[in-house]
Amino acid sequence: MNIIGLGQAGCQVAKAFSKFPQYNTWGVDVHKEADITIKKRSSHEEYDKAFPSLKRRVTLEEGPLYVITCGAGDISGGILRLLEQFAHRSPTVIYIQPDTDLLSEHQKMQERVTRNVLQEYARSGRLEMLYLLDNNCLERGVGEVPILGYFDILNQAVVNTFHMLNIFRHSQPVLGNFIEPSTLARIATVGVMDVDAATEKWFYDLTVPRDVVYYYGINEEDLKTDGSLFKQITEFVKSKVKEKINVSYGVFQTSYDQKYCYCIKYTSVVQSSLKEK
Repeated sequence: MNIIGLGQAGCQVAKAFSKFPQYNTWGVDVHKEADITIKKRSSHEEYDKAFPSLKRRVTLEEGPLYVITCGAGDISGGILRLLEQFAHRSPTVIYIQPDTDLLSEHQKMQERVTRNVLQEYARSGRLEMLYLLDNNCLERGVGEVPILGYFDILNQAVVNTFHMLNIFRHSQPVLGNFIEPSTLARIATVGVMDVDAATEKWFYDLTVPRDVVYYYGINEEDLKTDGSLFKQITEFVKSKVKEKINVSYGVFQTSYDQKYCYCIKYTSVVQSSLKEK
């Protein structure tokens, strides 16, 4: 899988993916520490007008392409030009929404424009998928996070979640009833669930979901000996079924001692921040 991070936040997440051998990663930013350093521009609009070609500087391998960015910085103005250069690879975007309460009015406008344009790109089919993540939701999901290493911890939660979902989606479940999400539902988010407590922690407050999928990771011993597990899982899944929402699941054997579950929620509806409504 190929990962391109745009801007400081995107570069940091791409770097966190690089610890796994399955990912071919690139960071694009104005700082010399980036894998690809581009010229600093004065505004969001200038990055859109003068974003450089990356085709000769990024060597993509076989497999999907994910592009990661955060909308608050000026450099996110180049995201559409970047995506156009790799449109033939049907890219997926992971969009990280910062804490908008801490942004200036100008930054809030840039963030809102970037997020909404990417959603329209996804709805039109120019993106394979758009995953929305919110740093506030991430923090709630991870728990109390110290100041030192704050973003490293949040970024690692993102990487671990997508990595395990990639593994599960390329593995054969021992049990499940997977329903293929609607091709119209190209806006999504991810989350984690405590299996025993049946508590979900989503990384974005996605509204009007159309499809929800749960990926359970259970060790071999529990799969062999826990007679209540099947009922526990199926009753939970049934409890989530609502009108016009498809809910499905898969159970996968793992070598980990602890049971865990990762999940994806899909929608075809453009998401607006509660503060924008």
